Amino acid sequence: MDLLSRCFYRNVIAFLFLMFLACAQAQERPNILWINCDDLGRELGCYGNKDVKTPHIDTFASQSVTYLNAYANAPVCSASRSSIITGIYPNAINALNHRTIEMQNLPEGVHTIMELFKYADYFCSNGWAHDMSKPGKEDYNFLGNNFFDGTDWKQRENGQPFFAQVQIHEPHRVFVRDKANPIHPDSVTLPACYPDYPLLRADWALYLESIQKADKSVGQILKRLDEDGLSDNTIVIIFGDHGRPHLRDKQWLYEGGVAIPLIVRYPKKYNKVGERKELISMVDVAASSLKLSGIKIPKYIDGKTVLNGEKRKYVYGFRQRCGDAVDDIRSISDGRYKLIWNRRPELPYMQVSSYKKLQYPAFTLYNVLHKKGELQAPYDALMVDKRPEFELYDLQNDPSEFSNLALDVEFQKTKKKLFSKLNALLNRTEKNMIAESLGAIQKAKESSEAYFINGMLKKGLPPDATDETILKAWEQELLK
Repeated sequence: MDLLSRCFYRNVIAFLFLMFLACAQAQERPNILWINCDDLGRELGCYGNKDVKTPHIDTFASQSVTYLNAYANAPVCSASRSSIITGIYPNAINALNHRTIEMQNLPEGVHTIMELFKYADYFCSNGWAHDMSKPGKEDYNFLGNNFFDGTDWKQRENGQPFFAQVQIHEPHRVFVRDKANPIHPDSVTLPACYPDYPLLRADWALYLESIQKADKSVGQILKRLDEDGLSDNTIVIIFGDHGRPHLRDKQWLYEGGVAIPLIVRYPKKYNKVGERKELISMVDVAASSLKLSGIKIPKYIDGKTVLNGEKRKYVYGFRQRCGDAVDDIRSISDGRYKLIWNRRPELPYMQVSSYKKLQYPAFTLYNVLHKKGELQAPYDALMVDKRPEFELYDLQNDPSEFSNLALDVEFQKTKKKLFSKLNALLNRTEKNMIAESLGAIQKAKESSEAYFINGMLKKGLPPDATDETILKAWEQELLK
């Protein structure tokens, strides 16, 4: 063999060896899988709920780290999801108004975490749980496209690590019955923040059944991961994009709207199992996922690497316009006390909301009972014409957030401290916030009105039906 041939073969062998090392290194990096359930609160067996059957998630939790105090940053999907996949608070990127009409590009130099994963040669996918050949829900409030490389981790190159999201629609309304394991309304324990009425029990039971359907999807996803031989090198994170879809929950900054489950299963070599009580925000999940993958975290990210041991002192909540319900609310919690700042206190809690009127039986029930003078305290506090500017709650002694301590002399020091921390954050994150134009708000209202009319017609009701008529329809549907 001549010198030229020997050099050629040496180069080929060297190239193949380098390629082998590259593949080996790529395979050593962990895969990251997010399983995102729409509107899922903490109503799971592993979080102590005895009325629901969630065997797949419960078994998963027994092999995982379960975070007992995890929170979304916004109580509605598009704002929360925009925050989750950037690791930035939604008000800082003009992504807070639900289904933002006047969408902006992300600020210069800011990237989604999918882009950061791609730069590190990860394959990024997003699929529906029921059909991984179809794109999963995105619902981001900023401009952009081609966020993902595909819909299924199977589409990646051999040996390529992946960052995958799988979207589960349940337990988003309209609820899905679990015919295999029905839940009788009389058997459930309603959260104390709701009055005990048969209609609300029936609605709550259906919510739990819908969670059971989500649990089945989780089981199928985990089985598929295992069958593909990927469980030993994949960090799996299960969470809800925000809190549960009920009155005083979704679209509010009370606990029910932002408290979520967060369960992280590591490969066995990490040796991490148990329950954790520290505060964690969904922006932290973005930052931690990057850290776990060995990817440098940009300085602009608001998240802390809590999954990696960093501590968080406060969690924050943000609420702006949702559909035709214009609002402006911020919150901060240290885990014990929560301060809510209603920056539009002239607005009522129960302002017109096409979504709530169409989807929440409780919204109509409260209005009917209030007209009759039959809505008892403390539930009638939701019916006032104006809200207090500040609400302060002791979450340990008042988990339903009924007793507002904001004017109590004894708690002024706590209120002042929390407001100072909240205001400092807002001064930083809202310095470039762009207010919605009147034209955008009008478009949102028109869209919500069309949604409501279409939904009412599907129910066989006229759009101008009275609350009493709507309530009767709910009773006929749920109290069969």
